[in-house]
Amino acid sequence: MSSKMGKDWIKKHKKEKFYKQAQEEGMRSRAAYKLRQIQKKFQILNNANQILDLCCAPGSWVEEIKQQSNEISIVGVDIVKMSPIEGVIFVQGDIRDESIINKLEKNLVKDVDVILGDCAPKFTGSKETDYARQNFLVERVLLITSHFLKKRGHLVCKLFDGDHTKKLREQLSQKFEKIHLFKPEASRKTSPEVYIVGKYYKKAS
Repeated sequence: MSSKMGKDWIKKHKKEKFYKQAQEEGMRSRAAYKLRQIQKKFQILNNANQILDLCCAPGSWVEEIKQQSNEISIVGVDIVKMSPIEGVIFVQGDIRDESIINKLEKNLVKDVDVILGDCAPKFTGSKETDYARQNFLVERVLLITSHFLKKRGHLVCKLFDGDHTKKLREQLSQKFEKIHLFKPEASRKTSPEVYIVGKYYKKAS
């Protein structure tokens, strides 16, 4: 992204409704409203006791969960350090790294009720490269899900909508009782991001 394009993007970003709302409410980022809208539609956080938030920095989804209920145990993971949030365990690590499974096993006391993966790569400007990197992040989220999500748990994972979406949906329909694709109002209209919501995980016994 050129310097001029970057400045134009920031200028436009700051004019957007949800950016302004996040600033006014003191939220870490506008992404909090995406989770709020996902929760309103799918009720994925209801009755959750433990949540794993992958790619959690800067922590807006963690903040939103804490606003919903302060009783939920949360483990957040990111390669970038997240400013502390009271009662939240933060694991600094890269979900692309094979060692992340061992790191998580040390911090998760049981199978988790909900796994969130609001992950995105650093953008290169090449659609092919960016989609490939995003698809790999999705694969990593799904691998971690297979290790830690409990039976009948829920998953929320960001992907870039494209040719692979149908195949991914078919793949996940074998693992979850219900699969939904959802684009929150808080997502930019020009963004390819959508969220796949898997409900009631069919974990192998």
